[in-house]
Amino acid sequence: MDNWIPKNKIVKFAVAVALLCVVLYFSGLFIVLGEIKKVENLYNDTESEFSKEKKFWVIKSVAEANKETIQALKDFFIKKDDEVKFIEQVEEIARSSSVKFEIAFIDIKINQKSSFKEDVAVKMKIEGSWGSIISFTNKLEKVFFGVLVSNINLTADAPGHWAGFIEFIVFREK
Repeated sequence: MDNWIPKNKIVKFAVAVALLCVVLYFSGLFIVLGEIKKVENLYNDTESEFSKEKKFWVIKSVAEANKETIQALKDFFIKKDDEVKFIEQVEEIARSSSVKFEIAFIDIKINQKSSFKEDVAVKMKIEGSWGSIISFTNKLEKVFFGVLVSNINLTADAPGHWAGFIEFIVFREK
């Protein structure tokens, strides 16, 4: 009757095989999970590269569609070496408006560090008739550079002749 009880060697062998199967099962599971993770990462990388490329083409097409507007915005700011061109343009406006002028001072107001522009404050002595000074101011405000007239101080020193200051701000790229 004692024949149904397995021998000690058979029990040890069965336990060893069961433990080996469990170890192999979990080892295989970890290997498969690692490979699945690699495939998911490659898929996500491919998807993100595709989305980056798609965004790039969308931005490029928007830039192409708005080329003139972007160029007008770039021209709105005086570039680093374009100050002379701006002063020449102001001189031409003054000559065409029959206004005598002299630049009293120019002050660069540096904005925040993260800003892409600087404000250049200009104070200019002007002389001329009322109509010529108003014409000069209007033309100055309509110049294609970004100009903001901030202050005009005029007095009549003779009948029909006005003199004083005009202050304006010009926007310049950093």
